[in-house]
Amino acid sequence: MKFPGNGQERASCVPEPDPRYGTRFPWPFTWTSGVRQPPLNPGDMANLHERINHLRPHWFEGFQLNVTRSCGVNRTVGASWSLSHVTPSGFRLGGHFRRRCSNSVLTTPLVALDVNPTTLCSNVLLLYRPIRSVGLELALQLQPSGNPFVDELSLQYTGASRTSTVRCSTPGTLDTYRVSVDHLVSLNDRLCFGVEVLCECYRGIHNTNVAFAGRYNRETYTLAATISPEAFDLSYWQKVSGMLQVGSSMIVNQRQNRALGSVCYRLEHADTVIRGSFDSDWTIGFTYGRKLTPAAFTACLSLLFCAPKNTFQCGFRIDLDSNLLRQCDDRKE
Repeated sequence: MKFPGNGQERASCVPEPDPRYGTRFPWPFTWTSGVRQPPLNPGDMANLHERINHLRPHWFEGFQLNVTRSCGVNRTVGASWSLSHVTPSGFRLGGHFRRRCSNSVLTTPLVALDVNPTTLCSNVLLLYRPIRSVGLELALQLQPSGNPFVDELSLQYTGASRTSTVRCSTPGTLDTYRVSVDHLVSLNDRLCFGVEVLCECYRGIHNTNVAFAGRYNRETYTLAATISPEAFDLSYWQKVSGMLQVGSSMIVNQRQNRALGSVCYRLEHADTVIRGSFDSDWTIGFTYGRKLTPAAFTACLSLLFCAPKNTFQCGFRIDLDSNLLRQCDDRKE
């Protein structure tokens, strides 16, 4: 705004009112454009409760020894030996191999397998993504004297703000199968909703079910829920600090006539990871894992106790990884 005076115009620090908004708009205010985050890809329905699942301890019983060796950028081989009263004991060999990958596109399939040398029973996983938005996954169980079992065959489309997946599994004879179709879409960068249609058959008995899901995601907490006529699943995850994460979940299954609530946590500090959980059926346990870089291995201890069932499980695992040896050599240099 300018003021006349003594034949000269003086400038003022008061801005001119914007003619776009008329004389009623208060001239001391200014208009600024807001910032709106675009919708993000929500993932698929199988990983809807992914954050709370990362907090849960991975129980194991007995003794396990795992050795992993990296043979290049796209090849890794490994061996494992386990002694347990709960899971099958024995020695297994395996690895995963990938020929070419460019910008998240697998120009050749990724193959992961493990074989039991004694029985020649093996698990095979094939993952192929010919283009960025389409992925194909196949998991098989092979036996020397029997037909292969299809654990899961899935075809997934991944868009900018939505994911559609078709899954099929036939664990046994042809009269037993399971087919599901799910679609998950993000409304914005925090909220997503989805639906899943499930058709299953067990020895000629067919069943069809529909489930609805939703998730609200923030930087420090996440709330997810899945509801269907026969089941209900609710989970909550919160990041308390840079080292501590806590969460709780409640699962109600009408078909099994069972309800279970649990509280779990994850604590990370100086190459140490501690996971623990407490369930409503009085099952208490935790796992303690520590990465010992001078010795180039990771040691993990698992404890599980259930008072009503009078059960106690204890496990100890050692993981040897060649990548830790390289890290130790780099630190020494």
